[in-house]
Amino acid sequence: MKFFIEDFNIFYLTLYGGIAIGLLFDFYRVLRLNFKIVRKISLVFDIIFWFLITIIVFTTVNLLERFNLRYYHFVALFLGFILYYNTISKYILIVLNKIISFITSLFKNTVHYIVVFLNNLYYIIIYSLHLIFDIICYIPSLLLSTKRKRKNKKGVGL
Repeated sequence: MKFFIEDFNIFYLTLYGGIAIGLLFDFYRVLRLNFKIVRKISLVFDIIFWFLITIIVFTTVNLLERFNLRYYHFVALFLGFILYYNTISKYILIVLNKIISFITSLFKNTVHYIVVFLNNLYYIIIYSLHLIFDIICYIPSLLLSTKRKRKNKKGVGL
């Protein structure tokens, strides 16, 4: 009886590995839906996804049984995934979509405000340089030209 309870506890804990696989699968689906780059290089992301699932399976089996692999580990992983997928997957997808859309809109707005700030800063610098150039070049030439006109007016009247 002791072995049955121990095996049942291990089966129960392996269900959590299946739930973790389901979470990872939903995260991957959300990434594929929201980002074009993930769709374009999906082979790379598929390999990363399956590599992470392999790590989850081996970590789960190692922590529970020290690599004493039994058939019910795969059954429990599969049942955990199906249980997750049929119960809370759609709600997790909604939450993940909202989180990703919030982060992307925050990123886009931040980049937009930085670009607007830099654009305004550019015009401030350019107009300041233009004003300095006017002060250095045109005002002395205007003063010199008015002095010449005064000298000419004084000389013409003699």
